[in-house]
Amino acid sequence: MFVAYGASLNGFILGCRKILFLDGAHLSGPYKGTILSAVALDVDDELFDVVSVENVDEWFWFLTVLRECLGRLQPVIMIDRN
Repeated sequence: MFVAYGASLNGFILGCRKILFLDGAHLSGPYKGTILSAVALDVDDELFDVVSVENVDEWFWFLTVLRECLGRLQPVIMIDRN
């Protein structure tokens, strides 16, 4: 499921730096797995954040749907490949 609120999309398009930071974090406790995070900074250095499960299919799907939502805007994608 992909949820994109109009206010968030407009906020990113009109008020954020056109850079998305993508990363994953491993979970411990009762919920195992990895959380996928896509974060953007607005002009006041506040965060916009989206999360999902991390795997190649999820990343591809997420970025494909995000591209559809953003239209012609092509943000720079930053990833951490440690």
